Amino acid sequence: MSDAPVKTRICYGQMEALELTKREQFVLTSIIEKFVASANPVGSKLIESDCHGAISSATIRNVMSELELRGFVKQPHTSAGRMPTDKGYRFYVDTLMPVQALSLQEKNNIYNTIISVSKDVSDVLEAATQTLARISSQLGLGLAPRFYEGIFEKIELIPIAFKKILVVISIESGFVKTITLEIDKDISRERLEETARIINERLSGLSLKEIKKTIDRRLSGLLDSENNFIDFVINSSGKIFADLSPNDLHLGGTANIMSLPEFSDHQSIVKIMELIDDKEILIHLMSDENSVELISENNIRITIGEENKKELVSHCSLITTTYEIGNISGRIGIIGPTRMNYSKLVVLVDYMSKVLTDVFKMNND
Repeated sequence: MSDAPVKTRICYGQMEALELTKREQFVLTSIIEKFVASANPVGSKLIESDCHGAISSATIRNVMSELELRGFVKQPHTSAGRMPTDKGYRFYVDTLMPVQALSLQEKNNIYNTIISVSKDVSDVLEAATQTLARISSQLGLGLAPRFYEGIFEKIELIPIAFKKILVVISIESGFVKTITLEIDKDISRERLEETARIINERLSGLSLKEIKKTIDRRLSGLLDSENNFIDFVINSSGKIFADLSPNDLHLGGTANIMSLPEFSDHQSIVKIMELIDDKEILIHLMSDENSVELISENNIRITIGEENKKELVSHCSLITTTYEIGNISGRIGIIGPTRMNYSKLVVLVDYMSKVLTDVFKMNND
């Protein structure tokens, strides 16, 4: 086995030039893959069996010590083997990780599950996160598209009960968002329809983001009209044209992640439950602001351990990518302990995003 140095570049907080020999890369890969499979620190004897005597146990121990000195692995106590650090996982993901394809059965299972649900975006994302969770044994995450990036097509104001209306907003990609609003007095269907007609005439073709910023100016001349309900819409625009809310995040597989050995003690259980309950944190983690590293070939983003900007998830890894609905995009992915099968889960998340994009395209045609 050649021991020539191989230069590479990783992203761990900041770009850092590193060198690992072929032998060091082999040992690091072996430690990571065995630790991911077993959740137990890896000793030199286990690695020696992988190379069929080509490297002695003593040499492997020396390499492991060097990797520990350089921060790629750690030793929980002196008599134990080694386990990867965040830095070790990052190097593996960027440089060493093989591609592990999904089976045809797994692909068919994913596609048939997603295609069988209704056209509603929430239902599709719910099915997607549950499917990701089942296959990965992690927590599946699905984030609805950033609504304000879409181009406004029309609004409908529909009375559904006394002093309660359903607001239906359609954007050009075919995405529809609905919210329920309570009003201070009952309004006739005719008056609501007239209000919707005027709003559509004034705002159609603008982005939701622009509408939210300028709706006062664009509709202010109509405030005194007796024939519409414009003033209520303006006052409620923050809610009607809101960006992401907790209801836009879908989770699947809570039971899966709770069964992992990383969450077997009380403190870790409390942390993961806090994370699951705090959808605002999860939305932030799924958003662009949390980006550390982007694998540009397939648009997969992986953040590992302390690369995540929230202390609550400093022991977790997040794998996400985008899916498209017309001219807007959402995000799909998984979160779990840093000890995960990155090579398979990257492919899984990537395939799910392609299925979602295809299904939403068919639904909108």
